[in-house]
Amino acid sequence: MNGLVLGVDVGTTSAKCLAVDEAGRPVGWGQHAYALSHPHPGWAEQDPEELWQGMLAAIRACLHELGGRASGVRALALSTQADTLIPCDAHGRALRPALSWMDSRAQAEHAALLAEAGRDFWYGHTRFPLSPVSSACKIRWLAAHEPDLHPARWCAVPDYLAARLCGRWVTDTPSASWSPLFSPFRRQWEQQVMALVRVEASQVAPVVEAGESIGPLLPMAATELGLPKETVLVAGAFDQVAAAHGAGARAGEVGVLSCGTAWVLYAVATRAPADPEQGIPVCCHVRAGEWGMVLPFAGGSAYDWWGSRFPAGDESLSGGPLPVFIPHLYGGLAPDWREESRGALLGLEMSHTRGDAEQAVRLGITCEARRNLAAATRLTPLPALRMVGGAARDPGWAQLVSDLLDRPISVPAFPEAACYGAARLAAGKQSADWSMGESRRHQPDPARARALEQDYRRYLAAYRALLEVYQVW
Repeated sequence: MNGLVLGVDVGTTSAKCLAVDEAGRPVGWGQHAYALSHPHPGWAEQDPEELWQGMLAAIRACLHELGGRASGVRALALSTQADTLIPCDAHGRALRPALSWMDSRAQAEHAALLAEAGRDFWYGHTRFPLSPVSSACKIRWLAAHEPDLHPARWCAVPDYLAARLCGRWVTDTPSASWSPLFSPFRRQWEQQVMALVRVEASQVAPVVEAGESIGPLLPMAATELGLPKETVLVAGAFDQVAAAHGAGARAGEVGVLSCGTAWVLYAVATRAPADPEQGIPVCCHVRAGEWGMVLPFAGGSAYDWWGSRFPAGDESLSGGPLPVFIPHLYGGLAPDWREESRGALLGLEMSHTRGDAEQAVRLGITCEARRNLAAATRLTPLPALRMVGGAARDPGWAQLVSDLLDRPISVPAFPEAACYGAARLAAGKQSADWSMGESRRHQPDPARARALEQDYRRYLAAYRALLEVYQVW
């Protein structure tokens, strides 16, 4: 597609917009933050209107940076947070705040659904291990606790925004496949699962493939955004798929470690993967015949929590063994989905400094990356990783990942992989040779890797021992 394209990432805490020219070069940028509310323990909600307004503000900021070149924008595609639930009426208007993907209120509903169907049913039909944060559990929770809601549509972020942008209620295949109501192998909504949670076919959005044109923007939306009226919305992907596409993930060669609110290890497979342990979620990648193995775990949110609760102070290191930090502040995610697990800081001594604890937080998150790499490589080789997101900007942390995971780590020249991946989808075949480039490469240090093995063994021992404690917590 000739002209400029926009890759727009509507994430958990902010919306971002990247403009890319015909040669794949970033030429404009905008970002706008919004709130995530926690009205009760385990709850995480957002106002869908704030997502819309945040997206508008990010796009406008990008267009302002483009100046006169803004008239050359021809298409945009979205990268969005996945499996955030927005109950809507028949006109696409939200009936209540969105239940974020990290909302874990539906504990009882999770237990009930597993009792009714069992783990084999859920993973067998959807390749998605059911957990309390799954939208299927939240649908059950709303039916029990807000029985007067009666949504005509169970929307997710991409189809909610598509309907407002161009008047067509559709979602992209990768985003649909991250819902527990969809089969990534048949590439369609799974009727048996939908029947179990009492969702009608009319309540979920029709699905189109990533990169397919959805349609031109509505005149009102184009005017509100300041975009040419002929601008086309192209089907995108949820954020982890978009980031992997942007960073150049390749089956059997390069995986992507995305370091955002959650850290996510993403690996592309050309054969439909099936984890015998049922812990690895599988989604549709951007191309038919390829799948993504998506392993989310606690990352940026745990590090941000540490920084906000314990402001910078003595950053010196004591030189002794570090404490062990388990980053499960909202339960354990991949690879074993132990929702009863909690955050912990163990092994403190009088000699420990704030700097020791800070290093322990980083090491704990990196140990989770190692656990997930071990799970993923049971199904597909991952000889190298590309690291994107906040932690990738820190050379020390990227080297720690390389040493502990014993993999070469490359860091792209431009950090916003999800936006770049969405822009590639908007551009279509023109983007086949686009690349984010490379700013740094880290090789494992054998001596450091050997020293870290003891830290990793201590981490595993602490994690397993605490699971026993949480059984009676």
